[in-house]
This record gives sequence, C-alpha cells and structure tokens, in this order.
Amino acid sequence: MNNSGTISTSQSVDRVTHKILIDGEEIPGTYQVKSIFVSKEVNRIPVAKLAILDGDAAERDFKVSNAEHFIPGKELEITAGYHSDESTIFKGIIVKHNLKIRNNQSLLLVEAKDKAVKMTLRRKSKYFYEMSDGDILEELASAHNLETDIATTNTTHAEVVQYDVTDWDFMMLRAQANGLIAVVDDGKLTFQLPDLAAAEVETVTFGATVLEFDAEMDARTQVPKVLAKAWNMADQTLWDIEGNDPALSTNGNVPAGDLSGLLDESEVILRHGGNKKDTLLQDWADAKWKFQQMAKTRGRIKFQGIPEVKPGANLLLEGVGDRFNGKVFVSGICHQISEGNWTVDAQFGFDPTWFAESESNIHTPPASGLTAAISGLQVGIVTKLEEDPDGEDRIKVKIPIINNEEEGIWCRQACLDAGEERGVTFRPELDDEVVVGFINEDPNEAVILGMLHSSAKLSPIPGADDNHEKGIHTRSGIKFIFNDEKSSVLLETPGGNKILVDDDAGSITIEDQNGNTAVMDSSGITMEAAKDFNIKATGDLNLEGTNVNVKANAQFKAEGSAGAEVSTSAVAILKGSLVQIN
Repeated sequence: MNNSGTISTSQSVDRVTHKILIDGEEIPGTYQVKSIFVSKEVNRIPVAKLAILDGDAAERDFKVSNAEHFIPGKELEITAGYHSDESTIFKGIIVKHNLKIRNNQSLLLVEAKDKAVKMTLRRKSKYFYEMSDGDILEELASAHNLETDIATTNTTHAEVVQYDVTDWDFMMLRAQANGLIAVVDDGKLTFQLPDLAAAEVETVTFGATVLEFDAEMDARTQVPKVLAKAWNMADQTLWDIEGNDPALSTNGNVPAGDLSGLLDESEVILRHGGNKKDTLLQDWADAKWKFQQMAKTRGRIKFQGIPEVKPGANLLLEGVGDRFNGKVFVSGICHQISEGNWTVDAQFGFDPTWFAESESNIHTPPASGLTAAISGLQVGIVTKLEEDPDGEDRIKVKIPIINNEEEGIWCRQACLDAGEERGVTFRPELDDEVVVGFINEDPNEAVILGMLHSSAKLSPIPGADDNHEKGIHTRSGIKFIFNDEKSSVLLETPGGNKILVDDDAGSITIEDQNGNTAVMDSSGITMEAAKDFNIKATGDLNLEGTNVNVKANAQFKAEGSAGAEVSTSAVAILKGSLVQIN
C-alpha cells in the first residue's frame, strides 16, 4: 500500500512503454499502435482491443492486416509499464480482425479474448452425478484445459442437469448460487468468495492521484432479511431458510444495515417450487444478501496505470468524503494506453442483478427459434379422433384462441401408460374440452395433457371435501367406482349388471339384469336364479359338506348313465308313499 500521495510504480511515469507479443514474439517496431484497451471484470471474459494505423490509399493496400501477426487464433500478450519495466496486463487469443476507414484515417482493429472464451461458444447438455458444485466447476473448466482455483462448496447433488447452455453461463449460475465470484486472469479461472478484508493493493487519493471519480450509495439495494423457500418432498413441508447477515465492512460511514428497510421493511424472498436441499437454500440466501450488501456503494475511479489492480482485489479510497472513504472491492478494471499515457479505470462495488437476469441469451429461444413460440397451456376442443394422415394415433384439436372456425391441429395424447401393443386408452369424445401443452413451446408440437369438466360438462361425481368417491363413467353409462369411505369397488353397466366388492359390508355381490344374484359374505355363499339354475362340467362334479341338503319342490331325479350308487356307513333311509325298486 502507498501513502505518499502518488501511485506506486517501480519507475517514473513520465515514459510509458508497452509490448505486443504474438505467439511469444514481439511485433515489428514499425507498426504504429494508436491505442490499447484491456477490460477485465468479475464473471466476465477479459477482452483486449488494439487500434493500429494501417492502410495506404496510394498503394490501395493494408500491409499490417496482410501480415501474419493478427490472424484470429494467434496468441496475444500485452505488457505495459514505465521505462521498459513492464508487466503483463493481458494474455489471450485473437478472435476478431477488422478494418475501419473514417475521416481519411484507416485502422486495423484487433480484438482478443482470454482463452476461457472457448467456454462461451457452444451450448451443451450434460448430466452430473454425485458431485458438488465445486466439482462441477472443476470438471467443466478442466475440459477446456484451464488452470483453476476453486473454493469448496457445501452441497453434494445426486443429479444436476446442464441443458442447452454454454459451459460458461452454467458455471456462472452455479457459482453465484454458492456465493462465489469468477475471476479470469490470463488463462487462469478462479472461483472464490469475495474477500473484502484482504489488504488493499493501492491507495487512491483525491487531490493527488484521482483522475476521475464517480460513486453512488443506493439505499434501494439494501435489504433487512433474505429468505429462501422451496418444497421439502420428504417431509411434505415448505423449507423456509433465513440467510445469515454478512454484516460486511463496506466503505463510508453509513453501514449497509442502516440503509436496509428504509424504503421497504419486508424481506427478500427467493422462491423455488422444486425439492431443494436446505444447505443449497442456505447458500443461496447467504449469497443473495452478501451481493446486495456489496452493492451498497458502486462507482469507478480512474488513476495512473499499474498492473497490480485486478478484479477481486481491494483499493483504499482517501479524500472523497466520509460517505465514500475506505476500502472498496474492485469488480472490474479497464486499462487504456494511448498518446503516450496509461490509465486504469477501476470499477468498485457489485452489480446486485443476478447473472440469470442480466444475461438475456443464457436460455435457448422458445421453440428453439424455429418458429414463433406459444407459451403456457391452451384450451382446445376435440374435432377428430381418426384418420391421422401420418398414422401416429393423434387426435385433432381446435384451439379457439388460434382460430375458432377451423378444425385445428393434430395432437399427441399423454396417457397413463403407453407402449407397444399395451397401454391405458381413454380418448376424449368429439367436442370435449381438453388442455393442450406444447413440447419446447412449439405450436406445431402439441400434446393433449388431459380433459376438462365445467358447468357446461359436469363431472358425474360431484366434488366434495371428503372426496370419498372416485371412478370412471363412460359415455354409455358403464361405471367403475371406488369408495374410500366404504372401501368398496363397484363395476356396473347401464343394463343393471354389476359386481360390488364391499369391505364395509364384508361381502362380494354379483347381480345381473335378469335378477340372478350371488352373494359371498360371512354367512357363506348364496346364489339365487330368477329361473333355471344349470351346472355342467365336462369332468367330475363333486359336492361335499358337513350336511348336504337337496330339495325339489316338485320332482327330484338323479340318473347315472354308466351306473348309480347310494351308500352310507350308517343307517340308510328311503321313504315314499310308494317305493319301487327295479
């Protein structure tokens, strides 16, 4: 730290020097570099921009552009200092090469980015199993051959899904949920907790070393409390986790706690409808509160260029008044070298906007950008059940909000079970009201998710809070009813044929429309026929019981075609008004 009223440099600042190296070799001294710009920021990929005088109108050519030095893909390094005592301020890969002619001046503009830019180029999808967020960050960074320094995180996930998002954006989302910030510096990727207690790398004083200064203290960023809520599937309750107040020691003489609740005393609530671990929710709430407090004071300060000031470091502000004096967290820097001068513009404080909210292109466009998307669920009316032109067993549905005059579109139907030559089949009827969802929000990929009752099409089972009765009623009146109050199941046809299995009565009853019944209960089995009762077996027919009584109200006849036998080990009685044997 320097307290002399000047910026700490190893040499006098009266002569700025720099080098531009391509693949480790310095570019020719004949190249006229007009300006150098380097930007590094937390949670962002560093970028460098060069403006080089090039182009000869008389020769109609751009010789520097024609050379091999600034072809995209080349490694670029920039060093800067004073009197040739230089340090690296950027390393990366050239990504853009373009020419510009304005007001009779022609320029070659070169843009380079840190090699971590590779993580931002392609959307990917991947599963992660039994890994912490720190492990996930390490695996993704290692896949791009980046040097890393990653803090330990608290929660191990059984499963995590990365869906159609760049590795970089996915890493930023996971890091921020754990309260970590990303700092990329010359090919090294660091994920760490912000350290506001670390020693400052430089003191910048108004009236001595400050060239430009902007600062603001905003009470709207401060909150009295942060809660994270999510569903606890195991306990069937709502997690309600309160964040820990970070009580950060920020610059100025107005603590963050004094500003919280000034405009709104209610807490910030983070909501997730899914099943999340309490440790994850705790980290989420803690991170949100910490980043909010880091946003209490935000601004920028410009001073003479030095290489030591980097994102994640701390600066000490002096001479800027009681509200802003003190240590500040550097969230970004911009080096500017032009016209023989080198300045650095340091951004301090933290943007409280969550990464997912600030980056609009994180997520895949609805319907993958193939067509205009349709969001949410839509109401439809069934218009056709057969003649799917593609033979895909779909149902035609009119969606009135799209067009109420035409038949609509062919929709697949979600079923309770579906597979080859098996499944549960309950198609809606023509003119039924259905609810339709859309795969990937594509209006051409419709799926019937279910059918709907209303006052126009009442349910056959009226709603009741006790909800004892559930079942199936078909169009013709066939019923399959479950009653949880009686623990019974009823299968009944509109003709009056029915089977009732009733735990409450302790019986099973079978009854047909002709008046024939069979009852099985604690008394045994009782079968009654409205007319004849015929029993026939192709094999033997055996009757056995403690006592067997057979009674005919009219004639009784027993016949054996191959023989007949009546026997007993006790007394045999044969009675009649007349007994005729043979």
